[in-house]
Amino acid sequence: MIDLKAMEIPDYNPSQSNVEIQQENPMANWPTSFPKSTIGLERKDVITKGDSLDYLPGALDSIRNLRLKGYKVVLIMDEAGKTQNQVDAKNQQMMSDFGNAGIMSIETMYYSVGTEKSDIYVKPSTGMFKRCEQENPHIKFKGGWYVGRNVNDAKVAFKVNAKCALINPSEEELKKLNSFSNQKVKKRTRIFQSLQEFEKTLK
Repeated sequence: MIDLKAMEIPDYNPSQSNVEIQQENPMANWPTSFPKSTIGLERKDVITKGDSLDYLPGALDSIRNLRLKGYKVVLIMDEAGKTQNQVDAKNQQMMSDFGNAGIMSIETMYYSVGTEKSDIYVKPSTGMFKRCEQENPHIKFKGGWYVGRNVNDAKVAFKVNAKCALINPSEEELKKLNSFSNQKVKKRTRIFQSLQEFEKTLK
């Protein structure tokens, strides 16, 4: 039996929650609208080293640059097996770190703590993405990107009609991606060594 509480996905949206990512002296040139496509980001091994809050080189600058270029940035993450309190505490610290790095806003944040493959919110199922679109009508993953670290991330991107950027995937994940069963997924997937390398390819 699946714990229903574990299937809930608390979300973070600065514009809806009175909790804003701010600096003491907000940047005058921060955009007021973000007309470009949606870029979803996994946290682990994309923004941070594994499950820590040790940020990968250039990751925070890359998120800031994506926003300055006008992209809708959504954090959409697997936090399998953790409690809601554990994840919320980490996310609060991450938002503080974003603000200190000059990232004045993101669109929203979703995460799943589920561990069962049957959980509709566990990737490669599309539950988090569909809920994000339903609750934020201006966000559409079709035609955008999902930036992740493994084949499940590539599969879910394919299912929501987004392209996938895999960041420094392991040999095992590359082998899965290159398998016959994932041929269609592979065509929509690009490999990058870092979030920074990916960000620099976007105008």
